[in-house]
Amino acid sequence: MNIWLPKLSFSTRQIGLDYLIFFTAVFLVITANLRFFQQVLSIYDLTSNLGFIISLTGMVLGLLWLILQLLCYRISYRFVLMFIVIIAAMCAYFTDAYGTIFDRNMLLNGMQTDEAEALDLLAPAFIIRVLLLGVLPALLIFKARVPRLSWKKATQHKAVTLLMAVALIAISVLPFGDQYASFFRQHKQVRYYTNPIIPIYSAFKLVKVYYDDMTRPTSMITHATDAKRIITTSISPPTKPKLMVLVVGETVRGDHISLNDYPRDTMPLLGKQENIYSFKDATACGTSTAYSVPCMFSYLDQKDYDVDEAQYHENVLDTLSRLGVKVIWRDNNSSSKGVADRVTYEDFETATLNPICDEECRDIGMLNGFDKIVTASGKPRDTLLVLHQMGNHGPAYYKRYPKEFEVFKPVCMSNELSECDPSSLINGYDNAIRYTDFFLNATIEKLKQYQNSYDVAMIYMSDHGESLGENNIYLHGLPYQIAPKAQKHVPLIVWFPENNDIDSDSLHSLVIKPVSHDVITPSLLGFYGIHTQETADKMTLFKP
Repeated sequence: MNIWLPKLSFSTRQIGLDYLIFFTAVFLVITANLRFFQQVLSIYDLTSNLGFIISLTGMVLGLLWLILQLLCYRISYRFVLMFIVIIAAMCAYFTDAYGTIFDRNMLLNGMQTDEAEALDLLAPAFIIRVLLLGVLPALLIFKARVPRLSWKKATQHKAVTLLMAVALIAISVLPFGDQYASFFRQHKQVRYYTNPIIPIYSAFKLVKVYYDDMTRPTSMITHATDAKRIITTSISPPTKPKLMVLVVGETVRGDHISLNDYPRDTMPLLGKQENIYSFKDATACGTSTAYSVPCMFSYLDQKDYDVDEAQYHENVLDTLSRLGVKVIWRDNNSSSKGVADRVTYEDFETATLNPICDEECRDIGMLNGFDKIVTASGKPRDTLLVLHQMGNHGPAYYKRYPKEFEVFKPVCMSNELSECDPSSLINGYDNAIRYTDFFLNATIEKLKQYQNSYDVAMIYMSDHGESLGENNIYLHGLPYQIAPKAQKHVPLIVWFPENNDIDSDSLHSLVIKPVSHDVITPSLLGFYGIHTQETADKMTLFKP
């Protein structure tokens, strides 16, 4: 029986499929895993751990070789290899430039990113890298002449190369078994940087999610079916209708808020307002908009929340609407991520509705027609207006505010953040927070006009934080377990006037306690006097 063994030479015009797959794997290890090896070298000294680092290289090569062999067959290999080298070049750019990790949540977030946000990320270095390390190799793969083998020979080749890939992994790992046990136990986060292994794995997980969608319930899973309004009769004069503005912030980290003792005055206007409550230890449910925003309004606590299941569950806005609260969602971001699918939704990302658009449509435009919202029904009624900001969405922080808010200078004017001076990057980020301060202050002034006929209040809470170059990590979206505090620590600010039907002493006692996105749903219900057993034992900002 003839057993195939790989030949050691091939012509420049013709190359065997197995060689093509192997050399593609080598190319990907070299060009798409710079951040992975940087992470490894930050943990292990090269001189004293040279053998282990060579072993890691062999293991990654073996895994990539194995994966490509499993994906590539004589019908599909060109498309698969071309697609993977292009995707690897794209992912490697973001991983190297921003520290981005392409887990399932990041892929989901990317799919929900709108055109304007995507264009902010397309820096010249990105285009050059994709052309040189993605498109060019893909063209070479397309041009490669691969001899066509019989099914029998192709099967033999496939079996041998799969065994060789497994053998390479085993040879690399076995001599350092104890060190690998320590590596995977203590440095789990490093594996997220293997590219394109993690993106491929995450893509399969995402495909599985969409496949599972086909068997999931076609009707909504209801929540708070026992919810009812509690009418307070002991207060004189009688309780007024409720009017709240809930501002969903974007990409603002809690330690850059001057109300939280940040040395820069990033919120000068709110600092002058009375009855401002700023929570210093508030955390987000996730590290991306696609994950965190639905979680904020979910009945499931962070520990039980599943982003894939969220779309099949009612959220707190559904309950409020069902019990007579007028709910309106205005969005100047990339959608409500499904939260507002069953309430009034208005898109303020274009000049069609937003009257204040220059370089981009501004958050302040979402206050247009505020008076009409409040008075539309004739007599006062309970109303919730949710305003989803563009906020501090990166990487082009300098675009997130009009030029008159450019207080901190100089400003990074590039979306290639790693090339900017760290102080200029932070300057642009902090200027964007000052614009949010202006927006929130304008919201409060609007609410003050109705405080005699309504119990008014404002809540501001960001969806997640942001890394600004600490440990060479930028933006957000890292897996929650390994994400730095900067991506999870967010501002939570509450305002209401003295004449409101809220226990201010109780709220004041909470500002020093840890809170999370879990507090939003019970607080919304509590503000509107709605009781349900689903939130009866949960923390609320508004104790009657």
